Amino acid sequence: MTALNSPHDRFFKAVFGRTEVAAEFLERYLPAAAGQALDWKTLRTAKDSFLDPELALHPADLLYTVDLCGGGTGYVHVLFEHKSYVESRIGLDLLRYRVRIWEQWRNAGNSGRLPVIVPVVVYHGTATWRVSRQFADEVEDAPALRAYVPACVYHLIDLSGYRDDELQGAVMLHTALLTLKYIFRNELRERLPEILGLLRDLAQSSMGLDYVHTLLRYLAQAASIDRLSGDQLRQVVTETLSGGGELMLTIAEQWEQQAMERWIEKGIERGIEKGIEQGEARLLKQLLTWRFGALPAWVESQLAGAEPERLEAWAKRVLDAQTLDAVFVERS
Repeated sequence: MTALNSPHDRFFKAVFGRTEVAAEFLERYLPAAAGQALDWKTLRTAKDSFLDPELALHPADLLYTVDLCGGGTGYVHVLFEHKSYVESRIGLDLLRYRVRIWEQWRNAGNSGRLPVIVPVVVYHGTATWRVSRQFADEVEDAPALRAYVPACVYHLIDLSGYRDDELQGAVMLHTALLTLKYIFRNELRERLPEILGLLRDLAQSSMGLDYVHTLLRYLAQAASIDRLSGDQLRQVVTETLSGGGELMLTIAEQWEQQAMERWIEKGIERGIEKGIEQGEARLLKQLLTWRFGALPAWVESQLAGAEPERLEAWAKRVLDAQTLDAVFVERS
C-alpha cells in the first residue's frame, strides 16, 4: 500500500479504523434498506489486505467484513476522497477493487456464491461531485448492448451536502465529521470552539485523550494558515479544553521529536553529507507546506544549500511561527 502521506488520509484512517466508529457511521449514512440488511455488531476490519498494491490509488481505503442479517458474510469497502478535484474514473477503480477482493476471497479457499461488496465513497472536498455513481455511465452507450455492461453502483457520502445538524453521532464520529466538513472552509475558525467543546468530557479518559491528540494534530497539519493559524488553534484549545495549553505543548514536542527522528533516518539512508542536507530540506519543505499551504518560490531559494544547523533552527520555528516570513527571519 502507498504510504499515508496526507494528513487527511491519516486522520480518516485513525478515526474510521475504529470499528465502533465505522459501524455507527455506516449504519447512519448508508441508505436505510442497505443498513438494515447488515448486522453492524459484527463489523470488523478485514485482517488481510485485499487491495492489490498496484491498485492502491487511495491509501486511506478501509475494508470491513460484516455479517448479513439473512445469513452469510459481506464486505464494505470505504474509499476516502479529499482531492480538490473529483476523480472522474472512480467507477473503474471501484470495479477493479471489487474484482480483486473477490479473487482473493476465492484464493483463500472459499467457494459458493461470491460475497456482497458494498462500495462507499466518502468525500469532503470543495468541488461539487458531478461524477455518476454507476460504472455503466463511463462506458459507451449502446442501447442494444446495455445488458452486457455492469452498473456497479457505489454509495456517495458527500459531507459538504449535509447540514451540521445532520452530521450526528457519538462524540468521536460527530467531531470527526464536522472537522472533515470544515477543514477546507473559511468558516473553520468560527466553528472550531463548538467542535472542540464537544470533546470536554471525552478528554478525561485515556482513550478519549488519544483521540483529542489525533484531532488536534490533524487541525494543525491540514488547515491552511489562512483559515486557522497555529496561534488561533492554540487559543481556542486553551479556552475550550481543560489543560489545553499542555495538550498543544505535548503535540509540539511530538512533532519536533518526529521531525528529528526522520532527519536522522534520512541521513542514515543517504550516508553522505550532501544527501543529509537534501533530505532535511525536503522534510522541512513538507512541514512548511503542512503548516502554511502552498509555498512561494522564495522559500525554495532559502532552503537550497542551507546548512543543516539552519534547517534545524527553521524547523523548530514552524510549530510556533504565525507567518511563513517569521520562520526565516534572522535572529541575533
